[in-house]
Amino acid sequence: MEFRNLVTFLKVAELKNFSKAAEKLGYSQSNVSLQIQQLERELGISLFERTGKAVHITKQGQEFVFYANEILRVANKAISSVKSQDIQYEKELSGTLRIGSIESISTAILPDLLSEFHSLYPKIKIMVSTAAKDQLIEKIYNNSIDLFFTLENKIHVPSLKREMLKKEQIVFVSSAKAQAFQQSSLALTDIIDTPFVLTERGESYRYELDRLLAEYDKDISPIIEIGNTETIVHLVENGIGCSFLPLFCVQKAIAKGTICQLKIGMPEISMYHQLFYHKNKWMNPQMQAFLSVARECFHQMDPDLEVSPA
Repeated sequence: MEFRNLVTFLKVAELKNFSKAAEKLGYSQSNVSLQIQQLERELGISLFERTGKAVHITKQGQEFVFYANEILRVANKAISSVKSQDIQYEKELSGTLRIGSIESISTAILPDLLSEFHSLYPKIKIMVSTAAKDQLIEKIYNNSIDLFFTLENKIHVPSLKREMLKKEQIVFVSSAKAQAFQQSSLALTDIIDTPFVLTERGESYRYELDRLLAEYDKDISPIIEIGNTETIVHLVENGIGCSFLPLFCVQKAIAKGTICQLKIGMPEISMYHQLFYHKNKWMNPQMQAFLSVARECFHQMDPDLEVSPA
C-alpha cells in the first residue's frame, strides 16, 4: 500500500471531487483516478460512488478515512523519530569499509577524504588496499573490496556502477629553480628529454602521459618511479626533475613558489575522480555513508560538476 495513494484518497474524501483533488496535489485527474483504483483493488472495496460529476464516499470509505489518517500519522512519527537520531546514528555507525585504489591516488586523494569520513563515523574501520587498476576491478568482482577509487578518463566497467565526483586538471611541473623552463610557452618536445620523476607506469594519469608521448614516437624513462605523490613533489622541489601530476597535488608548492607549472602549448589535460562499486552489491550503511561524504567533499571543490551514477 503506497502512502501517496492514501494521501490522494484523503484529499478526494475531503474535497469530494477528483479534479479539485488533482489540482491541489499537482496530479492529473487520470492519475488521481488510477491511484484510487489501485487502493480499491488492494482493499477489495469501493471507496467512492460516482454519479455523473458528483462523488460520494461510501460507508466503507468513510470508515477507512480513520485508518488512512492513522497510518500516515504513525509513518510521519516514525520518520521524525529516525531523523532526530541522525547525529547519534552517525556517531554509532560501526563495521568495516574496504576501499581500493592505486598507490599514487591513495596517497594524493584519500587522506583528506578519509579524515573527514572518520570525524563523522569514528567507529567504522577503514581498510585501504592498493594495487593495479585491473587487480582492483577484479577485487570488486569477487567482493573482496567494497569501493574502487580512481582518477581516470571517463571509463566504463561492465557490471560496475560509477560515481563521477570531480574534474581534475593534470599539469607538467618543474622546480621553480629551473630557469630554462620559465618561458611563456613550451612544446612537449622541449621537455621530454629532461629527467622526470613519475608515478606507476600504465596507471591513471601516467598512462595518459605515455599515450601523449606515443603520438610523437617518444618515451620517457623516469630517473625515479614511485607511487607516493608527496615524495614526487619534494623531489621536484629539490630540482631532481620534472613531473606530470594532478594540479591539486602541487597547488600548495606552487603557492609557496617552490614549484612552477609549465605552460605547454597543448590542450588542457583533465581526468575525473571516480568511485566504482558492483551494481548487484547491497549498499550497506558504511558504503552509503562514504558515498555521501565523498559527494559532499568533491561537490564543495567543484560545484559545477554534476555528480551522477552511471
